[in-house]
Parts: sequence; structure tokens; C-alpha cells
Amino acid sequence: MPPLMFLAVVGAAGLAGYRLLSALARQGQEAARREAARMKRATAPVRDLGNLEWDEAAGVYRPRPKHEG
Repeated sequence: MPPLMFLAVVGAAGLAGYRLLSALARQGQEAARREAARMKRATAPVRDLGNLEWDEAAGVYRPRPKHEG
């Protein structure tokens, strides 16, 4: 009977360890997926605004207006 109890304890510990490692792996994959999505948003294509000129009133650079001629 003691060997059977030992196998039951080892089996239960193995199952608990498997579930723990599985949950940790799932969390790691979700974190990696979120980070990849964040990096994709952060590296979105940059628009070309053309030539910029300094706007004294606002204190920022703004696109130079296009003059049709």
C-alpha cells in the first residue's frame, strides 16, 4: 500500500507542476503578444509633412502652406 500512496503523491505533484508551468507559459505568451502589439503601434509609419516653418505664436513647427501659382 505505501508504494501506491507514494505514486499517488508523485502523480498529484507532477500534475500540479504541469499546471503551474502551463499557466506561467500562457502568461509569458500573452505578455509577449501585448509587447509586440505595443511596438507595432509605436513604429507606425511616419507621415511626410514636407517643409516645415517655425510658428512663433504657437512655439512649434508647422507644415509650410502650399502656394498655387
